[in-house]
Amino acid sequence: MSDRLEGLSPQEKAACLIAEKVLGAVATPWDVDGRQGVVDAMLTLPGGARAAFEVTALAAVGALQTDALLGRDDFGWPSPGQWWWTVQVGSPRDLLRLRGAYSRIALLCEAAGVTRPAQLWHGPEEVDPDIVWLVEESTSDMWGHPQVAAVDGDKIRDTMVVPAGRGGGVDHSLAGLKQALIEAFAKPPMPRHLEKVALAQADERHLFIPVHRSALPFAVADGLWTGATLPPEPPPLPAKVTHLWIAPALGRRILLWTPRGWEEHHPYDA
Repeated sequence: MSDRLEGLSPQEKAACLIAEKVLGAVATPWDVDGRQGVVDAMLTLPGGARAAFEVTALAAVGALQTDALLGRDDFGWPSPGQWWWTVQVGSPRDLLRLRGAYSRIALLCEAAGVTRPAQLWHGPEEVDPDIVWLVEESTSDMWGHPQVAAVDGDKIRDTMVVPAGRGGGVDHSLAGLKQALIEAFAKPPMPRHLEKVALAQADERHLFIPVHRSALPFAVADGLWTGATLPPEPPPLPAKVTHLWIAPALGRRILLWTPRGWEEHHPYDA
């Protein structure tokens, strides 16, 4: 990242560079040098107008922490047995016990010839306490893949450890986006960020939201990642917030609300 954005987080720097590319603006770090209660950056727009620019991620509770913790292990743990395994982690609270128990659970499943711990939980034999915990108390799960060997010649496959996935129908029209944002904006810390932007002294006031895959209902989230349409309704913004950027973490496009309506941009394209 450019030195002129020193003092901002990597996420804030990335957002500023996107805004510069889309708007032809120049970003200046603002929440630096001891300033308190101010937006992250100021954008100087073509023509000289100034835009307050605040960046805040939207994610389910614990989702960003789970991603960070699993990333430290490169999303993999040593394979304990003959099969390749997948572990889906639903909460960072599960990680300490899961890291210590997954090998035993996998070996018990392989010995019994079952691919899911829940199959042992439903069985007639006394159930191992770690399996009871995984199935009944945790928000995580495991799948064995007996058709894929953990060790295949010189190739060693680690157990793949990833955040828990979601599924369901997809809202390609994004008709549910407004209601999803109403609910998301009501939860801390979003009201504080919205207020900070609304109070900023500037010609325009922008809120840039990197949206984690966990942040919104699946139908809306997947519609943001994969859809090609613009939302049919304006976002639920305070009157003084003039612009809203929605940047899906897994998407190729960014949605931008302006006083003229919704736009889509592709700043990641060359």
